[in-house]
Amino acid sequence: MSAALFRIVGWSYLPDFATKQALRVIHRIYSSIFHRPPPDPRTPTYALHYRLTFATVVLCYLIYNFLDASGRITSNFYELLGVYPNSNDATLKTAFRGFARKYHPDRVGPSGEALFIEVRDAFEALKNPVVRFAYDRFGPDVLQWKECTTMREYLRRGLLSSSLYHIVTGAGLVLFSSIGKPSPIAAWRYLLFLCLFASELYLLLAPSPSTSPPSTFVDAATSHATILDVVFPKRIVYQHILLLHQVFFFLSVALSRVAPALFPSLMQGDPIMDQQIVRAMAERLGALAKNTERELSIMLDTELLVIHETPMVTSELSTLPQPREILKSDIMHALTMEMEDVAVENKLKSEVGPVKTAWDFAVDKEMKKRVQGRRLHKIADQLPSPPSETGRGKIHIRARSLSL
Repeated sequence: MSAALFRIVGWSYLPDFATKQALRVIHRIYSSIFHRPPPDPRTPTYALHYRLTFATVVLCYLIYNFLDASGRITSNFYELLGVYPNSNDATLKTAFRGFARKYHPDRVGPSGEALFIEVRDAFEALKNPVVRFAYDRFGPDVLQWKECTTMREYLRRGLLSSSLYHIVTGAGLVLFSSIGKPSPIAAWRYLLFLCLFASELYLLLAPSPSTSPPSTFVDAATSHATILDVVFPKRIVYQHILLLHQVFFFLSVALSRVAPALFPSLMQGDPIMDQQIVRAMAERLGALAKNTERELSIMLDTELLVIHETPMVTSELSTLPQPREILKSDIMHALTMEMEDVAVENKLKSEVGPVKTAWDFAVDKEMKKRVQGRRLHKIADQLPSPPSETGRGKIHIRARSLSL
């Protein structure tokens, strides 16, 4: 489980980090050879270089993972004896005698006892052609299936055990596709999964490479070597299947990482739906721009007519002549002065500095003064009115003293 998590983390971060470092070195070499500056990161040329470098890094990392996974697979019984899987019983017996002389506990000590017992038990069990047929396909677990005696029982038990991996993997693909964003890459993942399933089924049901046929069926069928048999001649079916599982995992992750970077067009949505969305947004923005332009025109006409001597009603704003009549020089001068005052006022309000501080202080002082004045007037209004002029004068004098 920890190894799988480590591989996922490696595929998530290592290709991006390695691509940036490799691209930096490539651009440095490019600049030194061609005496040209590297492309800007915001240009299409840089994006193309990044995609190609990323694909190369992922391919190299994929090859490394393939070799690493191939080396981590434990040796089978034939590899421990140093013979090929199609060796006959006499060859196996001779090889086991040589193995016993070399790795017997009396010679290597207690440290080699476990390995010797494992190989001895496998040799004794594989004397039975049916057990050897099952061992080639399902690995050393078949040595514990004591309830199985015929080839059909071994096949049924082995296929049920192998189906668990495919059920879990298929459910994971469906779950990942349902919670993720729809993408054409999902179809390629399913195709890759079907290829894995078909390849594994072919390897499990193909005739055994052993020269001693365990049944009439194997005797009638001919064995065909696969590319895995050519690359790993001393390995058997269950090791090839374990390697295929690793390859499926690596290819699935690499497909998810490389396809968006190398083929950005694959990640685009439906072009028809995109065109409809863009068209609807363009029409909405166009209508909004027209309404905004009309409102601004009305507001500008209103401001100008406030200064103009000739009054006009609001209904006449939409029927102004085009082009508009030239305003008088004094009106233009007044308008210019008013606009300058507005610009200066906005400038003072927006900028930070001593002027802004003084402006805020003056505004705050004036606001406090007005609030205090309203409060004094309110208090004066609440006082009872005197019946005589003398009392009224005293109240005025008192209110004035309070305001001071």
